[in-house]
Amino acid sequence: MTTLTSYLVEILNVYPTIFAGDLLRYVLGAGGVFLLVNTLLSGVLRGRRIRERTLPDGQIRRELLTSFRTVLVFSLVGGLAIWTSAKIGLSQTYADPAGLGWLWFAVSVVILIVLHDAYFYWTHRIIHHPRLFRRFHRTHHRSNNPTPFTSYAFDTEEAVINAVYLLAMSLVLPLSYLAIFIFVVHMMLRNAIGHCGYEVFPRNADGRPYFDWLATVTHHDLHHAEAGWNYGLYFTFWDRLMGTEHPRYHERFAAAVGHPNEHRATRTHEPLAMVLASSAVLAGLAIAISPIAHAEAAQAQAPIERISGEWASQGYGVVVRLGQCASSLNTLCGDLVWAWDPSEIKPDTLNTEMLSGFRFEQDAWRGGHLKNPEDGNIYRGSIVQRGDDLIDLKGCFAIFCQSQTWRRLQSLPHIAGLSEPSEPSEEGSSE
Repeated sequence: MTTLTSYLVEILNVYPTIFAGDLLRYVLGAGGVFLLVNTLLSGVLRGRRIRERTLPDGQIRRELLTSFRTVLVFSLVGGLAIWTSAKIGLSQTYADPAGLGWLWFAVSVVILIVLHDAYFYWTHRIIHHPRLFRRFHRTHHRSNNPTPFTSYAFDTEEAVINAVYLLAMSLVLPLSYLAIFIFVVHMMLRNAIGHCGYEVFPRNADGRPYFDWLATVTHHDLHHAEAGWNYGLYFTFWDRLMGTEHPRYHERFAAAVGHPNEHRATRTHEPLAMVLASSAVLAGLAIAISPIAHAEAAQAQAPIERISGEWASQGYGVVVRLGQCASSLNTLCGDLVWAWDPSEIKPDTLNTEMLSGFRFEQDAWRGGHLKNPEDGNIYRGSIVQRGDDLIDLKGCFAIFCQSQTWRRLQSLPHIAGLSEPSEPSEEGSSE
């Protein structure tokens, strides 16, 4: 008992130093990236902003508070690692970086990074399972439009999962303290940069990432925008091998870096565009007096059939069932049918109308209203459908607007059956 007490006293003696080091690393890493990229260079990088969004009130404050909790967890696990190294003899850490040769030192750093990417991919994918997401990973995805401070915004359980990796590696590999330091600094910087919202990675002449095997900022930003894709942290290897890389990743990257070939066709072929436009007018007149007009009229009703169904919001926060309004022909409405955490939405909101009054005009649903289930506020909005499985929603209050991308629930094999748990209790009670 006396020996155990002395061990605990020694851990408590070194813990403040470990905590201060972990906290300083977060402040310098996340705060430094925010200051440099999101503040000082924001004007220079304006053309590389991945998504134009306004942060919700209190997001950064929440990220800082949850990150402080993560630092507590990381430092506690770090203290345990030092204790095992000094007293139990299980850890293989050592002080002199040249103790096992500089070659092993370099190899050990590479091994730590490569294996951590694999560990992160699989644990990250596991905690996205519907049964685990809310408890393990929901806090991180509350930052739909992330900042560098999002890098440590974890639930306690997720923080433990991330902290265990380095402890486990110190038990199976001989690692110098300098190699560990380089690894944790790399982890912090890559994490903070990956959440900064500006694409800082270089591109090729064709608009693709210059280092396509690295996970760019766009790569991870897509994970926050459309969860269920892009689970990797440093590299793209696992996502491509397992088929979980976002199918439009390279397109989004090219848009973020301002690929110079994007508008070249429009500028160099303006005469051709005028000819095509004139031809289109003549074709329209011909169609108007032909039987094909009936087919065109039938297609006018097709958008409401195409968009009908269940849609999952970003971060799996809610599921909304879209369809024709009961009171108005060819008008789009939507009912809130499921929520990850019912306590985060207003009471009696489930199975009530969340979207109403949208009419299809030209290429989008316009003139409707969206209700925020968290506070009950109503916004005017528009909906643009991109393909069969993606819709972009935009809601505005006065001059302030926010956007989200939703995915059709059936198109998300990683979260199949997402809305099933709420159906027996909610619908059953209403009957």
